[in-house]
Amino acid sequence: MAISKILHMKEAKSGFIAKHLSNALNYITDSEKTENGRYVAGWNCMPETALKAMLDTKKHFNKRDKRQGYHIIISFEEEDVEPGTAFEIIRKFAKEYLGQGYEAIFAVHDNTAHTHGH
Repeated sequence: MAISKILHMKEAKSGFIAKHLSNALNYITDSEKTENGRYVAGWNCMPETALKAMLDTKKHFNKRDKRQGYHIIISFEEEDVEPGTAFEIIRKFAKEYLGQGYEAIFAVHDNTAHTHGH
């Protein structure tokens, strides 16, 4: 059985307003957690330029402050699913629930006892 969490990232109180978004993208795409980027992809953006694309979109819609984004985590039980299968599940989730209106980076972390996606 999978367990899901939905977190939101607020604006940083000082400095770079999108610091929490930037940190989340760096954590999600960490090569040590994703088999050197094998399990990283973008939805309506490229992982390498995701932060810029997301900030450009926020600027376009005049939504640069307050909520910076969402961080969705889907965890699978130990030995329940292989990383490649989890990656396909996460990709289908992004396609179905985000559609064409949102940009997202998704990845599967397989560096723990239980495979999980962000």
